[in-house]
Amino acid sequence: MTKPGLTTINTIQMAVQTAEHHLRFSHFTEQLQVSLSLLTIARGSCMMTIRPDGQRHQTPIGHLHIPVDRAVIQASVSIAQSDFDDLAIKLARPVTRPTSVVVTLDTELTVDDKGFLFLDQPIDTAISEIFWIMPLK
Repeated sequence: MTKPGLTTINTIQMAVQTAEHHLRFSHFTEQLQVSLSLLTIARGSCMMTIRPDGQRHQTPIGHLHIPVDRAVIQASVSIAQSDFDDLAIKLARPVTRPTSVVVTLDTELTVDDKGFLFLDQPIDTAISEIFWIMPLK
């Protein structure tokens, strides 16, 4: 049970600030590095690494780490190569407003009515779902 004025959430919505496609030819690896600003949590950002080494319909899809001493969340996501290629193309398109992403976590987070996150210790949790919202116009 949460205290009055506090609520629990298991999703975090974030807006894309930058997205880079990293290619490493010596090891034949690639990944997307996405910098995100938090929307459902006040203050902070997220650095998400997306790799094409997963499978479709896998659960969990990734991992999220929230430190106690910094306002920077670290996320790593593994998706199928075809989904990775499609996402890279879509993130490269010019948009009129920011693309956003909603991640669903296996752990509930406690926030107050202003969106401030309350942590007693670092949180390491699985990402069970990821949902991209991409503006068309």
